[in-house]
Amino acid sequence: MKLRRFCYAGLILLVLLAVAVRLRSLTLPLERDEGEFAYEGQLILQGIPPFKLAFNMKMPGIYAAYAGIMAVFGQSPSGIHLGFLVINLATLALLFFLARRLLDPLAVPVCCSAYVLLSLSPGVLGLDGHATHLVVLCALGGLLFLLRARPSGQPLILLLSGFMFGLSFMCKQPGLYFGFFAVAFLLRDAIVTRPVPWLSCARNLVWLGLGMALPLVLTCLILWRAGTFERFWFWTFRYAQIYAGLQSWSYGEDRLREYFATGGERWFYLTAAVGLIGLVWRKAAGEKQFLFASLFFCSFLGAAAGLYFSKHYFVLMLPVVCLLVGDVFAWLAEAVARMGKPWLQAAPMALFIAAAAGMIWQNRAIWFELPMAQACKQMYLAEGFVECEEIGNYIRAHSAPEDRIAVFGSEPEIYFYAQRHSVSGYIYMYDLARVQPHAEAMRHEFMEDVERLKPRFLVLVNVGTSWVPWPDEAKPFIDWINEYPRQFYELIGLAEIDQNSSAYFWDPKSISEHLHTPTDVLLFRRK
Repeated sequence: MKLRRFCYAGLILLVLLAVAVRLRSLTLPLERDEGEFAYEGQLILQGIPPFKLAFNMKMPGIYAAYAGIMAVFGQSPSGIHLGFLVINLATLALLFFLARRLLDPLAVPVCCSAYVLLSLSPGVLGLDGHATHLVVLCALGGLLFLLRARPSGQPLILLLSGFMFGLSFMCKQPGLYFGFFAVAFLLRDAIVTRPVPWLSCARNLVWLGLGMALPLVLTCLILWRAGTFERFWFWTFRYAQIYAGLQSWSYGEDRLREYFATGGERWFYLTAAVGLIGLVWRKAAGEKQFLFASLFFCSFLGAAAGLYFSKHYFVLMLPVVCLLVGDVFAWLAEAVARMGKPWLQAAPMALFIAAAAGMIWQNRAIWFELPMAQACKQMYLAEGFVECEEIGNYIRAHSAPEDRIAVFGSEPEIYFYAQRHSVSGYIYMYDLARVQPHAEAMRHEFMEDVERLKPRFLVLVNVGTSWVPWPDEAKPFIDWINEYPRQFYELIGLAEIDQNSSAYFWDPKSISEHLHTPTDVLLFRRK
């Protein structure tokens, strides 16, 4: 009892620490995914449906969520990050209720403490407002409804469970794997029962499936009525399939190895893997073995989508990792208690405290010390997110609301900061550069949009990560990118990007002197 109270006291302290860190980081500049979501959410608040003025393969649930967050907390980085603070706390609450159902009482606060630290970590870009946080929130809600519905097969609860899993998919495609987990769990329930209740199993799956399909059906109807269904279907299904097949196995292996090479998070993942193996070794109940193993497998498939293994994809694994960490802790505490050696009883808690302290110490600069601009640069190196905020704010202050702009680069956050519409729906250059069947048509459409609508301001982002290596057949487009601004525009601003500082130049002499820096953002105004 004393140990459990100590664990809950530690959890409360960690939650307060996480809230303090997130409040401190409200002004963290948006990175490009956040910029895309914020721009799309901004358009929704203006009455413009998704996929009309901006194209991407993300599911529109994340855009609607951003619109809701900004409607409540404001259209700013602070408002967005405050909304995700609320989302993080809501996810923690759902995980707490789930842990109470699945784990020993002692494991619950340990599981939740691990989630507080891991979901805050720069290792999963936890301070940013990524779609994966919403996927996890909806999936945990779906799982709680599923566990509640299993004993009696209540249709309404199964429908609600499926609806939450469907929302998870509508926030990001890998959320579909959590729906697969739910189907597998219900099938397993039927198979282990004698005689096998195939009729009731089929009925349960139908109710679950109806709930899962409902968010997609409603979205299709809304976008069909708005006139953007064809674009939605192309980008989120047809092109998303192409995108998912672009990377090789060797690329995926390198990315996975790189992720686990550094960072305090890997000790939690290692503990979770030990816990997963330990479920078999300890001969835990078959239901528990299946639930944890299948949830781990489906969560990993979500993180592995397309073999990109981006840091924030691993947010999808955090709930099951933390559940397994809590289970291992409870098992160790029980094993030590059986030994009857008082001096060993503090060992499991000491190990967890050491891991937690190590994470806090490792991330102390970003969490407690650095100004937000410097913290952004440390997390993203010379990505230019800090500089793009300044450029976007400059455009907003020196243009009219009806002016259109274009960004040559993959930085949609500029449109959000500027509060100005893009002349083209192609807000990322990645899709135009990749070797894929639609690249040539996309490049021509983008050039036609720019030349026809003649944007008031044009931004050229000279940052490697804002582009991808261009294929030979794209050389005419690259030549156009370099020549078009210099023919019809005058250079009026330059943001010099450095890992440690930022410099901005707005007069012709200073711009000329600093024009040849390796990474910068150039601002042009139409002549």
